[in-house]
Amino acid sequence: MMSDLMIDRLVEDLTPVKPLKKRDGLVLTLLIAAVIAAAVVMIGGVRGDIMMGMPHPMFFLRGGALLLLGVTSSYAVIAMSQPAVGNSFKGWIWALFAALLFPVTAVVMAMIAAPDNMAIFVPRYGIECLGISMLAGSGIASAQVAWLRRGAPVALNRAGWLVGMSSGALGAAAYSLHCPFNSIFYVGLWYSLAVAICAIAGRLVVPHLIRW
Repeated sequence: MMSDLMIDRLVEDLTPVKPLKKRDGLVLTLLIAAVIAAAVVMIGGVRGDIMMGMPHPMFFLRGGALLLLGVTSSYAVIAMSQPAVGNSFKGWIWALFAALLFPVTAVVMAMIAAPDNMAIFVPRYGIECLGISMLAGSGIASAQVAWLRRGAPVALNRAGWLVGMSSGALGAAAYSLHCPFNSIFYVGLWYSLAVAICAIAGRLVVPHLIRW
């Protein structure tokens, strides 16, 4: 009798919860990323080659790799809001391998010849890239953390890595609309650092924010 009474009381306290849809979470993430990208353009301006209608090929390669990594890892983050048993989405792993081609190529080329753009050694440019990319990423990460808090993620550490990596990649993609440098050395160093630092920060901070 007591157990039945306790169960009845627990049932009375239950309230219906609207199920989370992965599509809504991904749309929210991309919408915030688009708003942040527009803010970067409004404040910092657009690359000159884009203004002239002749974007450099590196702009497409860099932006494409960052967007691929950001979107796929964001989808993995959104999917983690719903606990599940079995195989999880692994597309972000292949996107990460694709993005790693930039730092790997930069290292190989640096072993063959000196960097073709000495701007990579000027801290001001690198700090600007890191600062704006991470600041832009923090807004995206905040939205993803809020989404995860609405759900029930179980792999907290992995969620932290993915939140940091996805937000860092999308933040760097937003900054790339302004960044005037096309050197593989610059991209391989500073953009890779931005994503890596965001990923580490996500691993350290996010699990504490989404813990049940």
